[in-house]
Amino acid sequence: MTMIFRMQMLNPAAPLDDEVAARAAAGAASVALVISGVMSALGAALMVPRLGALRAVAMEEARLLADQSPQAGAMLQGMVQNGLAEWSVAIVALWAVIQFILASWQWRRPNQLIPLIMVVLLVYRLGDRGLEVIADPSRLTPTAGATLGLLLVCLWLHVVAVRGAARLAALRHSA
Repeated sequence: MTMIFRMQMLNPAAPLDDEVAARAAAGAASVALVISGVMSALGAALMVPRLGALRAVAMEEARLLADQSPQAGAMLQGMVQNGLAEWSVAIVALWAVIQFILASWQWRRPNQLIPLIMVVLLVYRLGDRGLEVIADPSRLTPTAGATLGLLLVCLWLHVVAVRGAARLAALRHSA
């Protein structure tokens, strides 16, 4: 299968006439999962040297929260002291590993469930980021813009994959 053929399958309007074309389109989710997995791994790696700053921001939030609710502020302060920042890095790194595992699974056994779940998560993430930027336009840094661009590419690939997996299932069911 040539690279040009694979690129044609990224067009959501391209006809998926046979199982090869449908499988190529369904495989787009694997590419998207690898892209977002690399983004998560990079994010976790970039968080490690900034753990002190993460702790300081969280402690400041705990102090501000304590003005409104002393109990909630104390709870957040306890969480920060017990490793909230470190757990945040671990969760982001774990999410990267999960995405790589899902990419492998989707490549070997294309299905609709993984890309559908990722579409929902990406729409939520993009909406959240969009509201952040609307509330504070200074948050749209070049890095944030590149991240949003990559998330949009991943969303596109997952939509293509849902279509390809649906067509693949229909072709296999009719055979």
